[in-house]
Order: sequence, then structure tokens, then C-alpha cells
Amino acid sequence: MARTLSDIYQEAKTARDARLELTEFHNGSKMSILDAFTWVTAACIWSFENLLDVFKVDVASDLQNRINGTPQYYANALLKYQHGDELQMNDEGTQFSYPSVDVTKRIITKVAYSEVNDERVEDVDGVRTVYKFFDKDLILKIATGEPGMYSQVSPEVLTAVRAYMQKIAFAGTHMTIVSRKGDILIPKVVVYYDGGITEDEMYNAVEAALNSYIANLEFDGAVYVQKIIDTIQRVEHVTDVFYDAAATDYNGVFVAQYDDDNNLISDSAGNILQRIPRFFIPNSGYLKQSTNSGEEAGIPKWEETIKFIVEKPNTGFLAE
Repeated sequence: MARTLSDIYQEAKTARDARLELTEFHNGSKMSILDAFTWVTAACIWSFENLLDVFKVDVASDLQNRINGTPQYYANALLKYQHGDELQMNDEGTQFSYPSVDVTKRIITKVAYSEVNDERVEDVDGVRTVYKFFDKDLILKIATGEPGMYSQVSPEVLTAVRAYMQKIAFAGTHMTIVSRKGDILIPKVVVYYDGGITEDEMYNAVEAALNSYIANLEFDGAVYVQKIIDTIQRVEHVTDVFYDAAATDYNGVFVAQYDDDNNLISDSAGNILQRIPRFFIPNSGYLKQSTNSGEEAGIPKWEETIKFIVEKPNTGFLAE
């Protein structure tokens, strides 16, 4: 930040007076020639420092707005992908673009990105060596559809999208584009309600609330167990939501996830359903309910995992 003119003048005057060879020219008058030269010099320095401030602001603004080659640049480029259209080089040979903009062909509706350190693992004669590089790999998750109805893009579309990104990518950019089947949410909880409506009506209300939660969840955002519980708790007629972490059934909130080959991921014990300790980031970027068919035939739907019990009055106790 530029100094004031008075500060610059005083500093210059102090430095000038410190030189013994100049003291004989000083007569103490503000209108002296020496003070006049000092004021002019201070004014020039003040003008220069203010110009530097303006220059720094302009440079910072340009750097902030120039997103070419950044993760956000590639994320925006994916949202502008037009399926079935071919990119064309401009006359200057500096940029690819579509001949015309057609929003009806923009099938990618959600993009999230993350950066991971680029590394290579080698296993020679039982000796595992990890080579880490300074470059980072950009992971881009994509999905199509509307909020609450996101889905994986087809393999053909994914291949075309990767070819599109290779054309516009800057030299040296390492990126991986994935589109996965939605993470399957399985809430195994007991819902106590006041009995004011039937169990079927109670389930429909809870299902609608969970679908609303999924629709409003930020793409690739954190999913918290407590927020899922709170979503059910806010449903009218619900008095309590409970799960016993030590029980074999109705013991928490679970998730099942797919890998890049559309296979359900299992742990070392072969379990597909993974209990969420507090929160997790969806592998696909979004959530859904089990279809209970195909690969998901063994994964229960919400109506099978949420148990409803009418709250009986005067069954509690008071500690003395």
C-alpha cells in the first residue's frame, strides 16, 4: 500500500539531514530550494507507489479471472460439452469451439473435481516401491439428469467426453474423467411415531423427505449421518428416530458404492454395505435408493430397512 506524501517527505528529509555534507544548505525554511526539491522528489515517489498499487490490483484481477488450465476451467468446459457436435479450430489456430451453441445437447448437468498427487507403485520381487511426482492428477466426476434424479452417463458418451477434453486440455495436464452409478443409501433405523396416520402413510412421508434431502444435497458434498436422522425426525408425526449401534438390525446408516467398472465395492470381509461412522463423500457424487434389481438385487430398499413403531404413552421412566 502506498505511503502518504507527508510520510515520504518526512522520511526523505530525515535521510537528507543525516548527511553532513548537506547541512550547510539547510536554512529551516519550508520554501527553501532544498526543501522544494525534497517535496518534488517525495511527490514523484508517492505517484509511483500509487501507480504500483493500481497495477497490483489489475494484475490480481486478471489472474483471478483467467481460469484457463485450472480445475474450474475444465469443470466449466464439461458443462458446455455438446453431445454429437464436433469442435472446430478458430481461424487463428488458438482455440477450439463449437460452430454454434445448442443447450439441448448439453447432457452433463453436474461436475465435481478434486486433485490427487500423481504417483506410481511398483512391486518387484515382493519389494513395493512408491514413486511420487510433483504433478497432480485432476479427478473430474460427472453425472447427467436433474437434482434427485442424477445418473451415470453411458460408456459411449463418456468416451466422447474424454476425447472432447483431450482436445481442449493444456499440455501436461493429467486428468481422469469418471461417471459412476449412484451411491446407494440404506438407513437402518427405527422410527417412532404418534399413530396419527397409518404406517403406509408414515413411510410415504419419510420417503418423500429422504428424496427431498437427496435432491437438495450438493453434488459431491459430504453426507452426514446426523443430517439424515434430522431429515426423518422433522417429518410430521415422527416422535423419535433411533438406531442401536450394537444391534444386528436397524443399526445405523449404510451405503453401497460402485467402482469405475460398475461393480459394487466390498470390504475385506466381502461386505457390500458399509456403515457410515459420521459422514462420507459419495463415490459417484450423488445418492439414490436401491432398485432391488440386477447388481442391487441383494440391497434392500428403504421400506425394508426402516422400521415403524407407534410410540406408546407413559412408557418412559424418570431417574431419581
